[in-house]
This record gives sequence, C-alpha cells and structure tokens, in this order.
Amino acid sequence: MEFFKDGGRGQASLFNVIKAYSIHDKEVGYCQGSAFIVGLLLMQMPEEEAFAVLVRLMENYRLRELYKPAMTDLGLCMFQLECLVQEQMPDLHSHFNNMGFDTSMYASSWFLTLFTTSLPIEIANRIMDCFLVEGMEFIFRVAMSILQQARVELLRLDMEGMLKYFQRDIRERFENDADLLFAVANKVHLNARRMRKLEKDYLAKRTREQEEAVELRKAPRACGPWLEV
Repeated sequence: MEFFKDGGRGQASLFNVIKAYSIHDKEVGYCQGSAFIVGLLLMQMPEEEAFAVLVRLMENYRLRELYKPAMTDLGLCMFQLECLVQEQMPDLHSHFNNMGFDTSMYASSWFLTLFTTSLPIEIANRIMDCFLVEGMEFIFRVAMSILQQARVELLRLDMEGMLKYFQRDIRERFENDADLLFAVANKVHLNARRMRKLEKDYLAKRTREQEEAVELRKAPRACGPWLEV
C-alpha cells in the first residue's frame, strides 16, 4: 500500500489522521493496526472524511475495544474464534494444539487490521464494505472461510510451514478466489446466542486468572515470616 511507504503520496495524510485520532481519543492513542485501516480509507476519501469514518468505526464497530491498551476484546475474539474452530473443524483445532500454534499467532492481525495486511487490497476493500453492514461478525465469517478452504493444506504443515502460509502464501491463495472466499464466508454458521455464551465464558475465565494472579503476588509476603525464622 503506497500510504505506508516513506515519501509516498499519502504518507502525510496518514500521519495527520492517525495523529488527529490519538488526540481525539487519548485512552486508545495510537495502535499500529489502525494505520492500515486508515490507509485503506485514504485510498477512497480525503483526510477529513477518513478521520470521521475512523471515529465512527472505533465507536460503533467495536474497533475501539480492540485497540485499548489491555486489548481485552482482542483476547475475546481469539477465544471465540478458537472455540468456533474446535466446534466446526475439530481436526484442525487438534492439529493447531499439537503444534502449539496459538490462535493469536495467525488471527490477531486479521481482527486488528480487518485483513488489510493479509489479503490483496481489492479483497480488503470488499471486506470493509461487508464489515460496515454486518460488523465484527463478518470478520469471523471471513476467518472461518479462510480456515475451511485452507484446512487440508494446513493439516499437512508443521509450525514453520503454517507461519509461512499465514504470513505469505495466504495472499496468493485467495488472490484469484475472492468470490469463493466471500461465498463460503456467507455460508458460515454463527449462532448469536452461542457467541454471547462464549463471551461470558471468556470474561469469567479472565476474572479467575486475574484473581489467581493477585493471590500469587500475595503469596511471597504471606510466606515472609516463615522464611525469616
């Protein structure tokens, strides 16, 4: 994308929009993932409109929660996607687990950049159009579509091979199969009630982990007097 090249035509515009948003929303500030989305917007509209659309995306399309420093919502998306893979493609889920291939290793950039760093720009534009209609649900659909179509290939790969596939090969794999990518995505079954249940499960899990972390921090102090005797 020319907007990310030093001295490129849109470099100054990209900087201006990102800086303006970091001033507008100090809690979120700057997140690298947002730069790719801004670049996509600037290919379609001037700076002022790109900033206005970015604000709307952040506030109304769940992106702000993804970009907050704690990135709690990104963790939620990774948890939900992993559960979907486990339920709909158990063999692939087992393969990922056996390889120690965590969901975040391949999917975090999908959600943070809305696929702008993983797929050709023409496909990313189509994803953005659908995202504006369906919201984050469509990102899950595309993620599942990719995994369903790549499943057989991925099952044959080791850790290094899967990293290479998701970092480089995925772009070529779907460059000429965009229509199929969207057709499969539109057939992916997502149950809203199930997704809400997974959200509750994740938040409960996160709360337990935070409580356990607090207890672990207290433990050395509790043992202190015994160590001194």
